[in-house]
Amino acid sequence: MPIASFLEEYEFEGKTIIPFCSHGGGRFGQSLTAIAKLAPDAVMGEALSVHYSGGETLNEEISQWLDANGIEHE
Repeated sequence: MPIASFLEEYEFEGKTIIPFCSHGGGRFGQSLTAIAKLAPDAVMGEALSVHYSGGETLNEEISQWLDANGIEHE
């Protein structure tokens, strides 16, 4: 609910939302659909879903996610 309240409160026209989450098996569930409905004028970037601690490949997955969203990183 805090995210929904935040999305309802502010204007996201022309903004990019890049979702990410950590989870124990549920992934995003209906979250991406809900974000799209609550901020219909925003652009939805590539989302990242990390299972538990992410394991050995977490750093690589985060780098690929940042690249996919055009975010510079080291």
